[in-house]
Amino acid sequence: MQQEQTRPCLLEVSSRCGRAVACLASAMTIGRADYALATALGAMALIAFGRTLAPDILYGDSAEFQALAYTLGMTHSTGYPTYLLLARVLGFIPLGSPAWRVSLLSALSAAVAVGAVYLLARHLTRSRVGALLGGVALALSHTFWSQAIIAEVYTPAMAFLAVIILLLWRWRQAPERRSGVLLAAGLLAGIGLGVHASVALILPSAALLVAWVLRPGPVAGCVRRRLLALGALGLAVGTGLFVLNFYLMELRDSPTGFSRVVMYPSRSIWGLTARDMDSPLERMLLIALGRQWRSAMFPGGWSFLQEALKRYLAHLPAEFPPATLLLALVGMAAALVTAPELGAFLLVSLITMLAFILNYEPPDKVLFYLPTYLPIAVAAGGGAGVILELAYRGLSAPGRRAWLALYLVPALLLGVWVAGPLASSRWQALRAGAGTFVGESYPYPLRDLAEPRRVAAQRLQGIPQGAILVLDWRTLYAACYLAHVEQGRTDLRFIEATPYGGSGGLAQSLI
Repeated sequence: MQQEQTRPCLLEVSSRCGRAVACLASAMTIGRADYALATALGAMALIAFGRTLAPDILYGDSAEFQALAYTLGMTHSTGYPTYLLLARVLGFIPLGSPAWRVSLLSALSAAVAVGAVYLLARHLTRSRVGALLGGVALALSHTFWSQAIIAEVYTPAMAFLAVIILLLWRWRQAPERRSGVLLAAGLLAGIGLGVHASVALILPSAALLVAWVLRPGPVAGCVRRRLLALGALGLAVGTGLFVLNFYLMELRDSPTGFSRVVMYPSRSIWGLTARDMDSPLERMLLIALGRQWRSAMFPGGWSFLQEALKRYLAHLPAEFPPATLLLALVGMAAALVTAPELGAFLLVSLITMLAFILNYEPPDKVLFYLPTYLPIAVAAGGGAGVILELAYRGLSAPGRRAWLALYLVPALLLGVWVAGPLASSRWQALRAGAGTFVGESYPYPLRDLAEPRRVAAQRLQGIPQGAILVLDWRTLYAACYLAHVEQGRTDLRFIEATPYGGSGGLAQSLI
């Protein structure tokens, strides 16, 4: 008898949960208030990143970007011509040092990504508070903030990825009426290849979404063909602009470019001859196809992949508090039920990114995890929104409106769980005006922010006209920046002593 009484109760509870989830599945309307909130969130993130932005010259890859943004020589593999042009545009702003202006691109891009995460999460939930928490989770994550305050390509790539996804999701709501949005998404995807190769990782999930939206039945055949052609045109034009920009930069054959500084002098490391690098197209292909990093690509089999996945999962709590990761699981599961095509998009994009990233083993692998944080942050915003929506519906039910003020309780609790564990270290960084929580000192010596400039000046002190400097990678481009960009000493030539891929000694071709 007791079991018979319990069963109807369980059915009633299940029915209520089902109705609640069904309510969440209805289309979300994103209006001006959402764009205003996204802008405000991005502006707050920009203030935080700008406050802790590296003030001057950096080391390593960051110094390379700071120098090449002005000399327009091609960078290390896989080549970042679009990034260099964007950085060069910011270089005209009469603020700070030229090196600082290149770092500013990272902060601006990070702010765009944070605002876009809010808008993406709003596609999954009516709760603006929940969506805001998704943006906050990304902004506070360790590696994301650390890359937002130095000259690097990772946050610009994430901004491109976030905006491309946002355009695709917006186009999906009205495919025929917003055909130009699909064209813009394809164009950005193609051009974005010149920001970072990780932008290409969004293409499989984008193709699946487009195929689903334009499947036979809901869309007429002639409309489907026109929209597919429009998306392909945007991608082709964008890719063409990326390739053309790449080729023209390599055609300049700048003495500060990666080909002249690294690849040509040490060509014997990779079994290359001078004839293999005597044309712009050959040099462009060597850089674009990552000849230098080929040994780090797909270095192991299934057991390696399993270990790499374990390392990735073990690292996630260092980026996001456990509550954020739990919310991401809730949000992903809810999205697969309430908006299957968007949930599948997030899941496929995450799997696609991991399939490549886990099979790539560079020294700074943690940085390559960054694109995966976009779907995680969006899902976390959706998960927080699910909880807050259910709380709001329960408190606003007839006869309970007096309890509506209690909605602040779950909202505040979620905010504390998402931001609380990271708030103290980030606040200390804001007070200090530097990324004090960042432990990686390779590009950004927090103990002495003026060190790169001082070391670069020491490298150049007493160097005669027309000299060739053979330096380690960490300090090479800091000295190159100071000589070529600020001092106008373009007669000096710079060569990396021991590039990645060698045995640690000087290459025979360099000797």
